[in-house]
Amino acid sequence: MKKENGNIKQFKKSDTKKDDAKKSAAKKDNLFADFNKKRAGHQVSKMMWVFIIVLALFLIAAVGFVVARVFFINKEYTSVTEVSSTEFFISTGSKVERFGNNFIVYNSDGIKCVNYKGEQIWNEAFQMQKPLVDISNGIVAVADYNGGSIFLMDEKNVLGKIDTGMPIRKFKAAGSGYVMAVLDGDDNTPIYIYNTAGEEMIFFNTTMKGYGYPLEIAISDNGVLGAVSYLNVDKGSFYTSVGFYNFGQVGQNSQDSLMSSYIYQSALVPEIKFAGNSKAVAVADNRLMFYSGDQKPQSSGEILLSEKILSVHEDDKYVALFFASDDSEHKYKAEIYDYDAKLKDKMYFDIDFSDVFFDDNRIVLYNGEEVLIHMIGGKDKFVGNFEDPILALIPTSSPKRFVQVTPDDIKTIEFN
Repeated sequence: MKKENGNIKQFKKSDTKKDDAKKSAAKKDNLFADFNKKRAGHQVSKMMWVFIIVLALFLIAAVGFVVARVFFINKEYTSVTEVSSTEFFISTGSKVERFGNNFIVYNSDGIKCVNYKGEQIWNEAFQMQKPLVDISNGIVAVADYNGGSIFLMDEKNVLGKIDTGMPIRKFKAAGSGYVMAVLDGDDNTPIYIYNTAGEEMIFFNTTMKGYGYPLEIAISDNGVLGAVSYLNVDKGSFYTSVGFYNFGQVGQNSQDSLMSSYIYQSALVPEIKFAGNSKAVAVADNRLMFYSGDQKPQSSGEILLSEKILSVHEDDKYVALFFASDDSEHKYKAEIYDYDAKLKDKMYFDIDFSDVFFDDNRIVLYNGEEVLIHMIGGKDKFVGNFEDPILALIPTSSPKRFVQVTPDDIKTIEFN
């Protein structure tokens, strides 16, 4: 009790209990707030550690990848070991060429596709004087010069036979299965496009007076675009025109489906190739020309050349020009370009190669005895001789392993 001004005032017990309850609740709230703050801080700290650990693992993996790549690029192979061997006899006079992960063997009596185990995938018999083969992204076409038939196959099956009805002068296959062929007419040179069923899809006539003589042809992977280089002679001088055709809907409103054309004075253009469906390259005796466009190809780059080209090799990523060396220490020189007309590498070597191919970012040159493997933009990985004759060299999924086809067997070899 408390006395105020002569009056006695009495506190109620219930008021005291309420105050105590409020204080207790506030204390609990503070405790929960402190706990939640600590828990939130702990969660943030835990997330931060997880992030740091993940980042560290990523950096370790990235560094490991870079180190492994640098090691692979810089590692030079010094020896070759035989991993496995399968007996396989190839008759004298037969030719062997890479075909995807397999290879083809052909002669005047027929053609067959064989895998690295020596198993025959398909076989097609024919009679030809001098069979010519064109391979493009999983499609192979074979025909006889001046013959009247083109046989078409993929990596699994024989697709069919195209009967042209006229002598064949040139032909090119597309990855989609279309075939472009230059035929010999009575007073003109017709150019046909066929599908895998042998049906005539498109044709147009060319004459020496109107177009010139077709030196080379090319067809895009999807069969929509075609290219022809025509040699023209006029009053003692000559030039080559390169024409691009669209065989799809876009080209239907143009005469003979011709979309664009370029003239190169005093130049021969014996080489044209499409890279996929929208890029192309043409090689003249004095320049290198690049084009781009999936409907109407346009000139996208040109490089003038002062040296005589010995040979050319292209795939869908690179173009390699081979020259006599300008370095007295080596026999040959190669300049490697991409389809953006950029010089990616210049290499010197001494091998008298009979075949060349690109394998990712490597270029491989070989003859019957010698092999050169070179990293584009890098160094030589291997230069040396094989004990057994080389008819074909085929890359595998492992960068160190190749399939070597000899006259008597098929070997899987590994570079070390």
